[in-house]
Amino acid sequence: MGVRELFRRKLENATIIPNVSVNSKLMRRLARREFVRFNPYRFNIYYLGGILLVAITAAVLLFYNNGKSDKLIPVSISDDSRKTASAGYINIPAGKSIIREADKSDKNTTETIKYKRKSEPKVVSWKEPEQYSEPREKNSNVFPVSNSSFSKKGLFTESSADNKKLKGGYRNDEALFEPSATSGCPPLKIHFNNKVKSSYTTSWSFGDGGYSDQKNPDWIFDVEGEYKVVLSMPGSDGLQTSSSAIITVYPKPHARFEIVPEKAVIPDDEIRFINYSTDGMHFVWEFGDGSTSELYEPKHKYSKFSNYNVSLIVSSEYGCKDSLIVLNAFSGSEYFIDFPNAFIPNPEGPSGGFYSSKSDEAIQVFHPGFSGISDYQLKIFSKLGILIFESNDVNIGWDGYFKGQLSNPGVYIWKVRGSFRNGEPFIKMGDVTLLGN
Repeated sequence: MGVRELFRRKLENATIIPNVSVNSKLMRRLARREFVRFNPYRFNIYYLGGILLVAITAAVLLFYNNGKSDKLIPVSISDDSRKTASAGYINIPAGKSIIREADKSDKNTTETIKYKRKSEPKVVSWKEPEQYSEPREKNSNVFPVSNSSFSKKGLFTESSADNKKLKGGYRNDEALFEPSATSGCPPLKIHFNNKVKSSYTTSWSFGDGGYSDQKNPDWIFDVEGEYKVVLSMPGSDGLQTSSSAIITVYPKPHARFEIVPEKAVIPDDEIRFINYSTDGMHFVWEFGDGSTSELYEPKHKYSKFSNYNVSLIVSSEYGCKDSLIVLNAFSGSEYFIDFPNAFIPNPEGPSGGFYSSKSDEAIQVFHPGFSGISDYQLKIFSKLGILIFESNDVNIGWDGYFKGQLSNPGVYIWKVRGSFRNGEPFIKMGDVTLLGN
């Protein structure tokens, strides 16, 4: 076994702590290498070189400008010019200096006078527009609009607080259009008047998904809500100019009501009106007999039976209205009259049309089911239109016999007329089938 192998086995997992002097030498050597190596995230020699280069360049520029500005140029001036110069009124090149010689009596004195000239003021040239004939005030900051198609209203002051800008001859805060109304009830029809007198292409957005390219469009808002209407058009400077307005469509009330009882007997019953309206503040009822009410849920009693039309008009807090009319409100009365569509006569002989619960079980007599009948007339016809039975008593029906003989099986026509106890008239007609045993 060699010496190297022996050291490797003995010191394989050993920890060696270097001397303090050795550690400091290693760290200094490592620091020098890091300073020379380029690393964009740490200060090194490349950053130091860049800083020195910038400092040298700045020093050269400052030295060059100072040397050039300090150069004195001798200028000969007259006595009048001296007086003018002493008062501060001498025309010299900007940034130059002059040397004024002293009087001949004092040859040993030379006076150097430096005049520093202020920067030249900027000259703004402008031309009065032909259409603006009024004289411009002195020291005014009012500038004319280049587009001559707009009036004097398009002018603005440069020194105004909000520093308004012109686009197409109109201010940003000036409406380009005027709606005929800004609020109302649906359906709300509005006419939009474009105030810009030009041939520019217009683009309207009405806020409800609708658009138009007409100059002065009309639009109907049929759903409640707030809509932002925007007019866009190009200005004379080529930039896009827009203006907007808010249109408010108020909610519409809904008129709903119920009549209780559902099948009222007129004039016996007192009628109640149950109000199911929404978004309403004011209510007007018309009962059809000339009577009205403004109660929320009124009660009414009719003096006689008739075909009454009941209506309700509901108004909202914004003045929007809705109405509901029920025609022939009491035609579905508790009074009624109905007939069957078939019966089986008793083959043993006529009964005179009298019926009872026992005869009804065998369906031997044709007669109506009814309630509240006051007047009554029933007629039975053959298919040929021959009258074979007639009764003015609701309690007497047809037993299927004609002149004592049993009628042939088949279909017969019936017609009834009369009135109920409340005065409501009725007329009905139908057919009935006579069945044989």
